[in-house]
Parts: sequence; C-alpha cells; structure tokens
Amino acid sequence: MPWLIRDGDVLAAVDGDGRGWPGSIQGALVKRGPVVPHTLTCGQARELAWCVEATTDAGDPCLRVRRIVVLGRHRIGQVAIRGAVVVAEAGAFERWRLQVGDRLEIRET
Repeated sequence: MPWLIRDGDVLAAVDGDGRGWPGSIQGALVKRGPVVPHTLTCGQARELAWCVEATTDAGDPCLRVRRIVVLGRHRIGQVAIRGAVVVAEAGAFERWRLQVGDRLEIRET
C-alpha cells in the first residue's frame, strides 16, 4: 500500500487505483493530470492540493504543493493539466497541517 509522506512523517494511506472518483476517501487520492476534480458523485466537500513535480533534497521525486482549496458539494474544480492533485476529505489538510510549499512523497510499504 502506498503512503503519502511529508518530511518523513506519514500523513495518510493513498487510496484507490488512480481511476474514477470514489464516494468516500479513507486517506488521500493522488490524481495525475489531466484531471477534472469534482464532488458530483460523492456529494461531500473535499480538499484539493494542486501540486507540481519536484525533487526532495536527496534527489528523490516528490510533489510540491502549489495551491490548496476546498471544493464544495456538487462542484467541479479547475482542470489540472500537469502535475497532480491530492484529494482528501474536508478537514484532513488541517489535521495534517498541510501548507503551500510542502513536499509530498508517495512511497510503497
């Protein structure tokens, strides 16, 4: 199972197989562009972090958070052509203390 990691700390398990938009998210989804984020099928607010491809100080690939938004119920978000979008249930980013500029790694167990 892959994990979403920031500075060595595990933030959440990465859910899903990369296809579709599930009704509920236990950890985080990572969708790579092009992506049209929406809450049409789940009917719940979601938090989105638009990210760009980057590298860690050690040279490993990661995602750098460029923008964070809350997407309300039954909404369609801005299209992400490049990079990735990290999606989580509303309130998750606050618990994780996620901020613009954070570098996120996705690691397998």
